[in-house]
Amino acid sequence: MNQHYQHAAHLLNERRSEVYPTFAYSVLEHYIRGQVYMDSSHEAALIGTEFGIFVVAGEPKNNELHHTCLEIFHNRKKANKRFTLFSPSSAWNQTIKQLFGKEVRKLKRYSFQFNPHTFSTFLGEKTIYNHPTGRIDEAIINQSTEFNESYINEYWGSPSNYIKNGFGFCLIHNGEIASECISIFSSTDYAEMDIATAAKFRGQGFAAVVATAFIKHCQHHRIQPRWDCDVENRASIKLAEQLGFENPTEYSIFVRS
Repeated sequence: MNQHYQHAAHLLNERRSEVYPTFAYSVLEHYIRGQVYMDSSHEAALIGTEFGIFVVAGEPKNNELHHTCLEIFHNRKKANKRFTLFSPSSAWNQTIKQLFGKEVRKLKRYSFQFNPHTFSTFLGEKTIYNHPTGRIDEAIINQSTEFNESYINEYWGSPSNYIKNGFGFCLIHNGEIASECISIFSSTDYAEMDIATAAKFRGQGFAAVVATAFIKHCQHHRIQPRWDCDVENRASIKLAEQLGFENPTEYSIFVRS
């Protein structure tokens, strides 16, 4: 880990009250490819992935980092590439609005806290093991509609890197992939969940089955499962709460207008 990565990790660790996405830790621990941009005083940083999602950290009133953010934004806009900026605090929200003006729009998301006791209660109340699950491997990736090679390449760089640093579980029903839960990002301490259920199999509880397998894997390996979603995604929020994710913290992301 070079010095920029070390300083950025320090900024995240000393600001535990702020909301930082899992991909930031994935980049800092080299689980996925990315870049860390650090100001010369080491007071602020921009952490980004190769495919265009970023998060700011540290001191919001840092002109040096402001210049870096704007330069990256305009370069990616010119190339018609993705630019999504995560904000860890209300102070950064204000700074981002001032920097980008109408060139970006704000979206609101929730980050949930996992409660293992609530999850254990859920397991005791539900009979969800009638449908066995299996690990998502390259064969499943080649068959998947949602978590296919394109998805894996975007978020993990390659199937081989996903197999090395990520994990996921699927449920096969009548010879078809019915539901999948995959780590869209992961690190030593965290694994963020992404779930997809084929339209014809929805409403049968399959998402809870694969999510349970994912969470139990996390618990076995002492990894904290993480659940984030848009504040208006009622179906995701309902399932999250059933599985033991609670006390959501609202945060903002900014995307190109």
